Amino acid sequence: MIITSARRLACTAALSITLAMSACGSTNEQQTAEEKPHGYVAGAEELSEAQSAIAYATRGARRLHLLDLATASEKEVSLSHGAERVTEDGRFVYVGDGERKLEIVDAGVWTVDHTDHVHYYRAPARSVGVLTLDAPVRTIAGSGAHTTIGTADGKVTVLDRRELEAGKVATLATIDSRSSTALAVPYADQLLVAVGDDPARPASRITAMNERGEPTGALDVPCAAPRGWAVLRGGAVVACEDSLVRVKLEGEKLTAKVLDSPRSPVSADTFGYRPRSNEAAVADRAGIWSVNAAKATLRYLPATGRELVAAVSPADGSTVLAIDTSGTLISYDLATGKLLAQKSVSAANLTLDVNRAYLAEPAARIIHEIDYRDGLRTARTIRVAERPDLVVEVGR
Repeated sequence: MIITSARRLACTAALSITLAMSACGSTNEQQTAEEKPHGYVAGAEELSEAQSAIAYATRGARRLHLLDLATASEKEVSLSHGAERVTEDGRFVYVGDGERKLEIVDAGVWTVDHTDHVHYYRAPARSVGVLTLDAPVRTIAGSGAHTTIGTADGKVTVLDRRELEAGKVATLATIDSRSSTALAVPYADQLLVAVGDDPARPASRITAMNERGEPTGALDVPCAAPRGWAVLRGGAVVACEDSLVRVKLEGEKLTAKVLDSPRSPVSADTFGYRPRSNEAAVADRAGIWSVNAAKATLRYLPATGRELVAAVSPADGSTVLAIDTSGTLISYDLATGKLLAQKSVSAANLTLDVNRAYLAEPAARIIHEIDYRDGLRTARTIRVAERPDLVVEVGR
């Protein structure tokens, strides 16, 4: 009996130690999980609201300015060449010299959209690297895991965008589109590539490829002379000469719908749209095309008596904004074409986020902040350090 009791005591003690160690292990695992919560990004601070900023450069200058829209303070990132063209993908700013050189700058502010919720981040801004391509740069598209750079020789360079986030430039593939279009839109972990059969002519269709430039067989749809594009919540849209193609991921399958245009040719200018929305707009001198990706609808709005230079959609289903050749900002009723409001600001460009529109007035070194939901009321006038000739908004 004494031996049995001793054994029981020893077993009880061992079990207690085991349970204690298990409890400690669970605590340690829990602490590790708490240290890296959902949305954790190494080296970045997660914040409760969008960290929007205006990235701007004076044409020819070797500096990219980052204007914090919350504080109106500015930072500078030195560039290796003079800026002649600036584009963005929400986080990265692509600064071109107008020819073959492209510098990629991490603006240090970005938004991650999980559809049902959103994460906002801030990290130090920095130059990631410089690319020298074999021909002049024509198109740049960055979204999700990939960034694509199309050049005048019909080639598309595919970069690993996740590596850009880590501060490295990594090339995954170079695609020969066999056309002069050189456009590839990253969407749903694939690339929507404009391809043709004659390198001297514009592309004639959109084909889905993987990051190595290999056709996946998921999609092949006619599209004469592809031009502008937008990745929206309801799918990706690509403008063709006389139509728009809406590509959507439904389950695990890519589907395409061709939206015939009421007017041809469709503008080759850049689509303007609010982040995390379903609507986008593009203008030519005579009017505005407005597309809804979720509903797969396309409208054309004539701009009678105006010559337009850009358009953007507030994504409210009822209005569209544009600027004309005089620099006037205009709000139109999307259904009737009625002019709802206008404001003369001598603007050279137009961008917007979920709350405000921003217009640059280079000669005056001013960024105008406009409340587009309140009759184009000027909410703020921000004076900046240098001429904002080239302007994009990041962190939206």
